Amino acid sequence: MPGLAKRPSDVASAFDSIAEQYDLTFEANAITQRLRQKVYSIIESLVHPPARILDINCGTGTDALYLAKRGFLAVGVDISEKMIAEARRKSKGLTKAEFVVSSFDSLDHFANNEFDLVLSNFGGLNCTKDLRTVRNQVANRLKPNGYFVAVVMPPFSLWETVAFAARGRFKEAFRRTQALGTETRFNSQAFTVYYHSLGRITQEFADDFRVTQFFGLNIFSPPPHAMKFAARFPNLTSWLETIDDALCRLPILRSMGDHCLLILQKRTA
Repeated sequence: MPGLAKRPSDVASAFDSIAEQYDLTFEANAITQRLRQKVYSIIESLVHPPARILDINCGTGTDALYLAKRGFLAVGVDISEKMIAEARRKSKGLTKAEFVVSSFDSLDHFANNEFDLVLSNFGGLNCTKDLRTVRNQVANRLKPNGYFVAVVMPPFSLWETVAFAARGRFKEAFRRTQALGTETRFNSQAFTVYYHSLGRITQEFADDFRVTQFFGLNIFSPPPHAMKFAARFPNLTSWLETIDDALCRLPILRSMGDHCLLILQKRTA
């Protein structure tokens, strides 16, 4: 699609534009909080304090700060200077959290084999088409047998497709399938989002990683952007979340969530 914004600076500018309002609009969301707790449970089942964790698209630092308070040594990086400024403001007085302005495709600030786990939450990897570079950067920073936990947006979301199709917005219903990416805007700042399948991620990371777990998030239940639905139908939402928890690991269905969670383990030499 001609005209799509592809430069890293486009992503940085877009997230700069929402940094000051990000926590008010995103972190106050009960669905977001529920998803974060799932991610934290996974992390705490894989590594234990004082393990070193690198959060490669940390935003305003919510995940890194939570982990630091749990005793982990957490480092957050983000390409957005204003997001990092918010994270540093929130982390005052907390010695186990550090924040650095950096892209996840350039992590030379850190030593090789420095971290026990690397986290990429809420679709950070969807801001790049070049997964191979990310793989190299992450693999170099991880210790042998270390973990990469990634929450990504797949090429098909059952909830999103049905929601758009029900309103007759069929082009948007299948927007994730566009191979060249989809333009997204925060305020007036445009950037490109790429939707990665399990197959593509597995292929691009295969030289250094093996996939140990993969399951869907918000397959049947409303995702964070559907909070109005969840507030209007709390009992139905709770029931759909229960169904999600029961079926999220089933083949086919697990690839149909609004997001998917992958756990990859670094191969030994």
